[in-house]
Amino acid sequence: FFRDEVLWALPQTNEQVEALQDLLNTTEVILWQPVVVENIKKDREVHFYVRASNINSIKAQLRQLTIQHKVLIEDVEGIIEKQTVNDTVNARGSSSYYENYHSMKEIYRWMEQVVKVHSDLLQKIYIGSSYEKRPLYVLKISKSKEKSKNAIWIDCGIHAREWISPAFCLWFIGHAIHVRERDRTMTNLLEHFDFYIMPVINVDGYEYTWSHPSVR
Repeated sequence: FFRDEVLWALPQTNEQVEALQDLLNTTEVILWQPVVVENIKKDREVHFYVRASNINSIKAQLRQLTIQHKVLIEDVEGIIEKQTVNDTVNARGSSSYYENYHSMKEIYRWMEQVVKVHSDLLQKIYIGSSYEKRPLYVLKISKSKEKSKNAIWIDCGIHAREWISPAFCLWFIGHAIHVRERDRTMTNLLEHFDFYIMPVINVDGYEYTWSHPSVR
């Protein structure tokens, strides 16, 4: 029984570089490092995600090409499942909460709670709905409701499968809340700027990746 894996490869000649580029261009893999095959270079590590159904074939071709390789991450799906089985296991607002990925449903709940608890700093702004009629929200971080300030816009979750992006937006909001009086840099930023943060732009696509594991 095979599981999705991330493979590591090291082309050591120009011929191996070209062969690896051809292999990755013609098979269903997701390149992690570098981000495009054109940037594959001799004696530089290459990391790529391989679905379980293709693992034997890919490894056989790497052996045939005598390209040094090994498994970098075993059972990728299992690692993802640990993140998604219970995405509310850590209390919202705790530091550990921001170390995990969260479903769209949980992000909506988090926004509701964090704005309620920190109403002196946060405001939730409804800006419309998605194609599938999910609400779209922007969170405004502002120390003053009256003073007009320059604004900084941050958006996350444009690409549905890039879960780290919404996770960053949630972390940034949580960080701003908890260190605003202790961190001089954040204090200065909030004195001079308002932040408008959209945690997930592509809410439909993000939700789809959670409900359809095969497209992650």
